[in-house]
Amino acid sequence: MFHNLEPFPELTQAQHRALPCVSNTDLSTLKAGLLGQLRAPNPQALRFGAAFHEAVLEPAHYLPPADLPPVQIKLLTNLAAAVRRHRYCRDLLYRGTPKLTHTATHTETGLTVKLRPDLLLVTPRRNRKVLVDFKTTSCRDYAQFVATIEQYDYDRQAAFYADVLQAHRFLIVGVQKKVPYEIWLVEVSADEPTMAQGRKKYTRLLREYARINPVYHSADAAKALLAACL
Repeated sequence: MFHNLEPFPELTQAQHRALPCVSNTDLSTLKAGLLGQLRAPNPQALRFGAAFHEAVLEPAHYLPPADLPPVQIKLLTNLAAAVRRHRYCRDLLYRGTPKLTHTATHTETGLTVKLRPDLLLVTPRRNRKVLVDFKTTSCRDYAQFVATIEQYDYDRQAAFYADVLQAHRFLIVGVQKKVPYEIWLVEVSADEPTMAQGRKKYTRLLREYARINPVYHSADAAKALLAACL
């Protein structure tokens, strides 16, 4: 399904975004456009999400965003603390590699794709890859959060990331945005129906992306831009 997998360990978030490759976010934008659901992104929500991931995954680089109100800063602090208090999450953060950009070629369409998983782990015994993605959520309980997996296309992200990186498991960590700041774990393994459903979703969108975009997103173009960024 994918080949030419290549990691870029020194790439920053800004450089990752600049790469001329197709991301999961691009697929979401394409889907919204096809359905006539184009909406302007909420800048504050995007800033909050980026700050949350930085506070959890790269705490040494985290600074409270000056453009967020105090109540949001306090919430960020509480959410990051909730993740660190959770024993299993602490172990994931200790063992995983955060925010490592990868590019690969989708064999069917020739499109070069990019992804930057929150965490990438390799199991010590069987040398299997596990991907972890943190999601903040306003859901009231675990059951409601599980229901959002299909609603928000987390199944598509899981399959897309797992297939590109040849991972065996994709773990979604839901972090509740209100007291008591519960942590919910949802695991999607390679052979589950959820993964098959997500695979169908991203495959259809990649085909449509290739059809309507005349510019070829080549690996050489990605490497050229990377060299310019560095």
